[in-house]
Amino acid sequence: MTTSNESISEQKINHEVNVNTPEKQLSQQLSHQLSSFRSADGHKINVVRSPNKQLALEELGYKQELERKYTYIDLFGIAFSIMGLLPSISAVFYQSTSAGASSSWGWLFTSLFGILPVGIALAELGSAFPTASAVYLSAWNFAPEKYKDIAAYSVCILDSISLSSGVCSIFFSCAGQVLSCAQVSNPDFVVTDGKKYGVYCAVIILGAAIGTLSGNISTRVQQTSIFFNCFLLILVFIALPIGTKNKNIPFNNGKFLFGNVENYSNWSIGGNWVLNALAPAAWTICGFDSPIHMAEEAIYKPRDLSKHVLLDPQASPAAFGVILSIIGCGILGWCMLLCLYACMGPSVDNIMNSSYSSIVTQIFMNSLGKQWTLAIMSLIAIGCFFMGVSLILATSRNFYAICRDRVIPPFFADWLAVVNPRTKTPVRAMYGTCVVSLLLGLLIFQEQGSASLFSIAVAGFYMALIIPMGLKITYARNTHETGPFYLGKTLSYIINLIAFGYQCFMIIVVLFPSVNKPNKQEMNYCVVLTFGLLFLALVNYAVYQHKYFKGPRSNITDNEFLEAVGEKHIDDIFFDDEDSSDNKASK
Repeated sequence: MTTSNESISEQKINHEVNVNTPEKQLSQQLSHQLSSFRSADGHKINVVRSPNKQLALEELGYKQELERKYTYIDLFGIAFSIMGLLPSISAVFYQSTSAGASSSWGWLFTSLFGILPVGIALAELGSAFPTASAVYLSAWNFAPEKYKDIAAYSVCILDSISLSSGVCSIFFSCAGQVLSCAQVSNPDFVVTDGKKYGVYCAVIILGAAIGTLSGNISTRVQQTSIFFNCFLLILVFIALPIGTKNKNIPFNNGKFLFGNVENYSNWSIGGNWVLNALAPAAWTICGFDSPIHMAEEAIYKPRDLSKHVLLDPQASPAAFGVILSIIGCGILGWCMLLCLYACMGPSVDNIMNSSYSSIVTQIFMNSLGKQWTLAIMSLIAIGCFFMGVSLILATSRNFYAICRDRVIPPFFADWLAVVNPRTKTPVRAMYGTCVVSLLLGLLIFQEQGSASLFSIAVAGFYMALIIPMGLKITYARNTHETGPFYLGKTLSYIINLIAFGYQCFMIIVVLFPSVNKPNKQEMNYCVVLTFGLLFLALVNYAVYQHKYFKGPRSNITDNEFLEAVGEKHIDDIFFDDEDSSDNKASK
């Protein structure tokens, strides 16, 4: 359509849709909710939301620049790969075991009754706002007019801190697994901070390079990761019990598995169990928001109203990627913990006092011997690398989105928010993410700083999510937007309320130090780093960034919008040219 901007501001296009079509039925179901934004030409645009989520991106004011290559299975693969059960459990097994084998109950409870409601609530947000910026975009839409920009900015900063810390912690764990293999192969090998950082830099740069490849290659990587992680789990489920039996190590019985309580801290038994039995699942089943950040590359199909929302994953691929990954990792992770505890032998002290950097290595050495342990630990290191690749992929999309909306200064943002025309991926944003992660990785030279990376990933993530979820159940309870994945007013409210309460509780848990009355070496610096970075960001916003960040920033012109959406997909479009005089003056 070639209509000029001046005439566009005066026109009104009406299109009648048959009352019996699925599009009309869903539009009625969503109460003809309007998407409003200001185009790149300066006009205010209001449009009835389409049930076709391939169009919804343009209806939110953004160009479709990334290539749609990911099905809901691929998005599940990204989240499942990030969680990387065996590598992640190996990283948190010391903490879990410090509360005893009964910590497996904490894993099951946290994953299914805490994290799953959060995932469902997040899935609803992502379905309503199918963009890489869904989390802070929902906060901007739900907040009162006066606080929209600051709410969205705060969510964006917290989410970005969380994702960057997650990338650091995963690749740091990968580096640790690689060095553990070196220790198993050569007992005289000495691990230093310099060696850790060197391996960390190598794996993160390699992961970023893979992440810049085209969508076709990235989807194959995710599919490979699914099969690899499943193969690794099956291998351990089979090999570890057989090796334990062959080495005549007695299996621990049900009383030990479900009732053993330990306390390797100076907290009370109950306090230690709460801190160390509930947090490992939160650390492991993290990054489940990654399908939401990949939503602009998801392949959608219009909602089939003849099916229940839970039976129509293709209409909400990102939502189902989130939910399936949480359920899968919650159940499989619980089974893996039981397997490890059953095969670890009756002495918890022998495992906890292991000389290996990962005490899971000691269990494998006892039951399987050096060669098998080296083989499995090598596979765990590869699995951990796949985790990092998947997370840096999702993090780069978030980084691309915040640059597109100028959350950072324009002279950086406009250069970084560019999609490579050949690969259809945000290559510059990928390497921007890489640079941030390399700088944050310097924390490994301070023991408590490196340990805090895990806590920051959880605390920052939950602090970001509770803002839009809190607004959804309070100020925007009756006005919030919904998408194809929506469980209804009552059930959705209950789930969001549970999710909000769980996140508040878990934020407190991960901010606690591992010991009671800590000294400066034992302090959990998560609270300092998370709130310190947020405070600096808010100061920057008050002094400088408020001039440029005004919430979602459209990069689509009036003509591009009309060409992308078209009359046949919508009920009504109208342009309000209330600021056209200012716009013309600026031209």
